[in-house]
Order: sequence, then C-alpha cells, then structure tokens
Amino acid sequence: MQVFDAEATGALLPAAALLDAVAEAMRARRAGRLTAPERCVIPLPEGGSYLVMPAADDRLAITKLVTVHPGHAARGLPTIQGQVVVADTRDGRPLMLLDGPTLTARRTAAVTALGLRVLSTKPVRSVALLGTGAQALAHARVLAELGEVRALHVVGRTTAQADAFADRLAAELGGVELTAHAHLADALRTAQAVVTLTTSLRPVLPDELPAGLLVIGVGAFTPQMAELPRALLRSRRVVVDALDGARHEAGDLIQAAIEWSGVTELVDHLDARPDPRPAAVLKTVGHAAWDLAAAHVARRMLAPS
Repeated sequence: MQVFDAEATGALLPAAALLDAVAEAMRARRAGRLTAPERCVIPLPEGGSYLVMPAADDRLAITKLVTVHPGHAARGLPTIQGQVVVADTRDGRPLMLLDGPTLTARRTAAVTALGLRVLSTKPVRSVALLGTGAQALAHARVLAELGEVRALHVVGRTTAQADAFADRLAAELGGVELTAHAHLADALRTAQAVVTLTTSLRPVLPDELPAGLLVIGVGAFTPQMAELPRALLRSRRVVVDALDGARHEAGDLIQAAIEWSGVTELVDHLDARPDPRPAAVLKTVGHAAWDLAAAHVARRMLAPS
C-alpha cells in the first residue's frame, strides 16, 4: 500500500479532474451505482468529532477517518486530522493511504467550483471568501487552478488575518487578483458569489444581499453551527450537495426551519439550464461519495489508462 502525505496527496488531485469526478459521483449516487451510507459521527472532548465515512463502487472502496476540532485553529493546531484508506473493490487489496484533510479540502472546493459553474447564469469571475483557514486556502488554490475566477476578495476575522492570507498566496496564485478586505461590504462590492468558510455558531452574512449574488455556505457542519441567516435562507431557493447529510448536519438550514420539500440537490442542476430567478444558496456538508471521487482521481494519476 502506498502512503501519501499532504503535499503528495494534493499533487494527485488536480482541480479540473477532481471537479469532473465529483460531478460524475453525484450522477452515480443518484443512479445507485455507488454505496455510501450515512457517516458515523462520534462526539469527542472540547466539541470535537470523530467521523467515519465509507463509500464503494465496482472499482474502489474507501473509508475516511478524520477528527474535527473547531477550537484548534485558535491554538495554532489543525482543525481536521486523519486519513483516507483506499482498497480495490474486486480483490480487497489495500492500495493507498491518502491525507484526509488535504483530500477533504480539495474535494470540498471542487464542489464549490461546481456550484459556481452550474448555479450561475453567467461565468463567475469574482468571488468573495469569508474565512482564512485551511478550507479558504484550498478554495483559493482550486479556483485559481481552474482558471475561471479572475479575482478573489478575502475577509478574515481580523484585518491582519486577511492580509496574511493574501500575502501568503499572492505569488502562488499567479493570474488571479487577490485582495484582502477589512469589511465584508467592501469584499462584496464587485463579487458575483460569496463563499462562507468559518466554524461560526452565528450567521456571518447579513439578512439581505444583492439578488444576483450566489451564496455558498461551506463551514457549518453541525446542527449548532450557522453561517447563513434565517431571513436570507427563507428568501432564496436552497440547493445542497447531499440531502441526507444536510438534514442532519446543515445547522444553517436546520435552525432556519427550512421546508425540505423545496430543497434540491446540486445533481439536479448539472444538466439543466441555469435558473434565471434570484441567485440560489448552495449549502454543502460533504459526502463520502465525493471522497470516493477523489480517490478515483488519485488512482488514475498513479496508473493512467
């Protein structure tokens, strides 16, 4: 079995291939061509969680084992730690051990990029990122790598955090204009979409936003967390990456008492024309099927056909 650290795992997951693989996994999940039971979540001390996420299709079987400690960021420690074990479905051979946080961050960013592509009526060139942690970092890198977004506007908990984030990535992102902002309103002035990437327990966006601004909520992953305000959610059509997980984990939607019968999955929009109505809210919570998609990308990178 080959073992890959964070850097090596990232190199095995190019953004364009990852986005296509996630889209295909969404179609396969809808068609019943893969199995991905509901994730097992075990509470840990200090508000932490231990997540066990298996998935399999006719070629690969994976299990992601990760711990999540939201309070670690304030102590300079990683919020997410763990691994993804990949095996051959046909004979059970262990194939790879991938870095869990890297795979999670990049496939999550790929889901966001897919949302930007299919939920907007025109190409999204300018995006505001609310957050400066590992997920924000992965989003900036994946969006820059795909080459569709030309400007990123970053807002942190403090101006110093936003400045440090921008300075860290300025040279790396090449053709993408990266700007740090002290205030959210400044970041949204020219943005076509905003992505929230925090672990906040209270909404970080205002109740009202421009009708054409696509909103993507990523950070909240427990019923107690909420980045998106009730009024905003009640005024927009809501799309999720996976309904089964969102019903139990999307704190934004749970606290807003969203009517689930009106919520659609991102897969419903992959082959549809963009909706001309006011922009949607996309709420993502992750799914083991997206991890399986990433494992397929890594496998193909190692053994191209």
